[in-house]
Amino acid sequence: MNNIQPAIQHYRSLFNQSEHVMVRHAKRSMKQRLQSLADNLSTDDEPDLYGSGKLIESFEQDVAQLLGKEAALFLPSGTQAQPIALRIWADQARTPYVALPATSHVHIHEENAYQVLYQLKGCTLGDADQIPQLDDLKHAANDPLAAILLELPMREIGGQLPSWEALQEQSDWAREQGIKLHMDGARLWQCPSYYGKSLAEISALFDSVYVSFYKDLGGIAGAVLAGDADFISKAKIWQRRVGGNLYALYPYILAAKQGLEHYLPKMPVYLKHCHSFAPVLNATQGVSTWPKTPQTNMFRLRIEADPERFLAKASQWVEQNKIAILPPPYKVTNGQLWFELSFGEGYETLMPEQWREHWRDFSTFVLS
Repeated sequence: MNNIQPAIQHYRSLFNQSEHVMVRHAKRSMKQRLQSLADNLSTDDEPDLYGSGKLIESFEQDVAQLLGKEAALFLPSGTQAQPIALRIWADQARTPYVALPATSHVHIHEENAYQVLYQLKGCTLGDADQIPQLDDLKHAANDPLAAILLELPMREIGGQLPSWEALQEQSDWAREQGIKLHMDGARLWQCPSYYGKSLAEISALFDSVYVSFYKDLGGIAGAVLAGDADFISKAKIWQRRVGGNLYALYPYILAAKQGLEHYLPKMPVYLKHCHSFAPVLNATQGVSTWPKTPQTNMFRLRIEADPERFLAKASQWVEQNKIAILPPPYKVTNGQLWFELSFGEGYETLMPEQWREHWRDFSTFVLS
């Protein structure tokens, strides 16, 4: 379906120009974002310098406390953070083998950096469309594993999560085997509502944790690795080796701090938005969410339609109404389009009934 790309790009352009966008957070210009950060500063505030200074150190301490860990380290990206964690555990265990879910970002979106740059060897956990089970961990441990990476929630399968009991069982088993458990918590902020547990309680099941600040929290970029003090001291060495110890990171830190303060308390509300709108979508013929009942404030959406006709009609509707309900599709096949919906502040730019009415109008126009 390569010839469909111009149609997707046209829809993307209209999506970005819309006055109201239902998914993610409300749009802000670069000027607005930077101005909001500057407005919270005093003339006496000092920037960080090569990873030191009050700004970055106090933020790292705050995140470590939030996650219930002894220490934390701010890095430019998760693409740096996660292989560093796995490499540290591999060095400690004196084995290069690590286990990853089939849909792990480390495995499918980073050009195999964990193997090429960090000299690690990966074992796949379970099937691509399933949450890893304890038996999957045991099967992967046929190789001498240093660490197991688990993603909470699992983005590529619609934000699904294992049950709390299953997660505890996996954590207990890994510790009995002397295998470190690392969390890809890029969207960890979505999990407490589902589990009824704090971020610290969830993180306690893991030896190391990665979190991101731009996906759910509206940051510019940036990530944190958290763990015990010895782990973080080793992570700092690797951060320097891979060029992550930048001269200054204060714009990223300020935005991350603002995101934690503004968006994190609202995550349970975003989950309610998600739960209220998913049934509306599922009630439409040829439309289904994955999972049917969202576990977090994100899910995947499948629409059965001719892609060319759908995108032409959807673009026409969005252009006329200046309203976007669906983001551009991430996958298009013969007769199907797939979307990822993540609920945030954008949903609150209109009333829930207005969004439902817009969906009825949109789906009637596009799918009939």
